[in-house]
Amino acid sequence: MPPGRDAFRFWTEEKLRNADTDQFGHVNNAAVASLFEAGRMELFGNRPEDPDAAPLQIVVVRLLMNYHKELYYPGQVAIGTVVTRVGRTSFDLAQGLFLGSTCFASSEATCVAIDPASRQPAPIPAAMRGYLAAPHRAGGSRP
Repeated sequence: MPPGRDAFRFWTEEKLRNADTDQFGHVNNAAVASLFEAGRMELFGNRPEDPDAAPLQIVVVRLLMNYHKELYYPGQVAIGTVVTRVGRTSFDLAQGLFLGSTCFASSEATCVAIDPASRQPAPIPAAMRGYLAAPHRAGGSRP
């Protein structure tokens, strides 16, 4: 069963493009993955900088997508994101892709913080951990 809008805390909006469609007029699976990425990138881009923490990068190591309904161009979609787990070096996100109140697709992602030099997992700094674990789950507003 698709999740409802109330399951998510951070929201971003994206406009569907004709280029997102396949030969049958559906928004294709690669475009859906890109829409989920846009939601993750906005969440990551709003994280607080910690001048005392070592630099790190965030990589997605697991991505699961479920398609609940066919989605067609044109439209303005909302991508909802919520942090579901914060570990020492990784965290999990759940996302939903909505047009109005209808969830067309959902995803789960595991993201890992890595040291840019060694390319190995690195501890999530305290400021970022607090940002991810905050009750407001990144403070995004609901469109």
